[in-house]
Amino acid sequence: MKATDMKSVEKNIVSVALADIQPSNYNPRKTFDEASLAELADSIRQQGVLQPIGVRPIAENRFEIIFGERRYRASLMAGLETIPAVIYEVSDEIAEEMAVTENLQRKDVTPIEEANAYQKLMESGRHDVHSLAVQFGKSEDYIRTRLKFTNLIPEIAALLETDEITISVASEICRYGKEIQSEVYDRHLKEGIVYNSWRGMKAADVARLIERNFTTDLEYYSFDKTLCMSCPHNTNNMTLFCEGGCGKCANRKCLEDMNTAYLVERAVQMLGEHPTAMLARSTYNSNDMAAKRLVELGYELETLPYYTDYPEMPEEPEAVDYETTAEYEEARKDYEQEQEDYKAECEDILRGSTEGDISLYVIVGRDDISLGYMETSAMNTAGNGASADEKPLSPLEKLEKQDKRNKEIALEKTVADTKKRILEVDATETKFGADEDKMIYFFLLSSLRKEHYAAVGIDSENVYYLSDEDKFNIIENLNGKAKAVIRRDFLIAKFQEAFGGNAVATLLLQFAEKHMPETLAEIRKGYDEVYEKRHQRIEEKKAVLAVQDKAKQETEQQEEPQPDETPQAEDVAA
Repeated sequence: MKATDMKSVEKNIVSVALADIQPSNYNPRKTFDEASLAELADSIRQQGVLQPIGVRPIAENRFEIIFGERRYRASLMAGLETIPAVIYEVSDEIAEEMAVTENLQRKDVTPIEEANAYQKLMESGRHDVHSLAVQFGKSEDYIRTRLKFTNLIPEIAALLETDEITISVASEICRYGKEIQSEVYDRHLKEGIVYNSWRGMKAADVARLIERNFTTDLEYYSFDKTLCMSCPHNTNNMTLFCEGGCGKCANRKCLEDMNTAYLVERAVQMLGEHPTAMLARSTYNSNDMAAKRLVELGYELETLPYYTDYPEMPEEPEAVDYETTAEYEEARKDYEQEQEDYKAECEDILRGSTEGDISLYVIVGRDDISLGYMETSAMNTAGNGASADEKPLSPLEKLEKQDKRNKEIALEKTVADTKKRILEVDATETKFGADEDKMIYFFLLSSLRKEHYAAVGIDSENVYYLSDEDKFNIIENLNGKAKAVIRRDFLIAKFQEAFGGNAVATLLLQFAEKHMPETLAEIRKGYDEVYEKRHQRIEEKKAVLAVQDKAKQETEQQEEPQPDETPQAEDVAA
């Protein structure tokens, strides 16, 4: 391809018309400082473009910039018509890599531009961290740190771009997920924060504050933390030196999901171990996500304002904790007695649960699952069970009651979902059936007046309102007369929305003209007479005002000065 206005400048360098060049969309540099461009434009006016740009042909006499967009923009500002360039015949992928690589050589490349450039090269599939480190003469840790900057939320990335925070501080913040980053920004880095601002702090202090305020100690949780030990979101793995223990979790979503999964699995397991137990949650301390998941699995969940904790198994003493053998032997005796007391107490609770005197519960807590129980008398006092005069439900009866409620819940959810999905149905091509016609009359019956109950087969003396059962009976035995009564009562009810000259008022008068013409005429006559009298008064006042206005105009015309018609001397001479 031959370039327009292109002549040889030196080997492999040609002069290309600026009008034939366009920027590319894969340049990692997205912002250009206008003041800096103006300085470069002044330099170009005096010395010309010292280093050629790189372009590639994309159409007849059209070129796309691979690198050198800043020189291209400054040349336009300087008023040049051509620019020295090297033309490369390369694919999109190679052109993008060349653009990214060339821009990374600049001294003024920002950390975010550098991070995005490394990310693009990684995504091309032709590079890894090691090859990037070799190509650009950086350490692998340097490349990895820069790559992490792509995880910064835009607000914090902007602070890094404008040097509001240091690279070291950004390196600490980018270790955490977007949720924590957003909270850190809103509470401590946003413009205008006076108290608790972290701008200007050292990276070590920022790291310490984030860990203290925005991470959760894994020791508080009971689920298996084997995977957490190697997780990059564990603070033990974020720094070279850790404080030991399980560490702290910086990924709240993962922590929440793992805890929920554990609670659900543990609750189901404990329900299997205790067939008479029911599932419950405390009013004050429970895990909402786990409770919701268990309900979705078909379990009924009660809410208890209070309950008694199930006895805890006594802890067996160890010899190393005692100074003498005698003390250890004494502790063993106490332990054995506590074991006997524990077993006896558990047997009493389980017996009471089987006989219906005690309700046993698997309690869904915030971070663990436990056992609890309530005596039937306490449940009655709390209003959660039968009244004092009623016989307490047996475990079997409780299960049957729970099964009945579960069936009701299934129906309720089916109806709720159907209400949403019914709007998606396209029934425009389906013939309107007799069953649908009955449905219409079911809803119209809500407007039926009591004096018309007899017309649809209802004893109005003993029925004061129509129940759903009454309505179903009516629509199954409809005749022509009943349909007319129902429809007209519905119209009359809707006519109550008539006012002024709105559309409903127009329909109301049309209906009245048909069914009560004499009454309507009488009503109209009374109000029309009032209107005519008021209209006559207004016309009289308008006539008076017209006379007054005419007289005023005549007076004003008489007072206007008349033009002098006597001929002037110069006019006679002329």
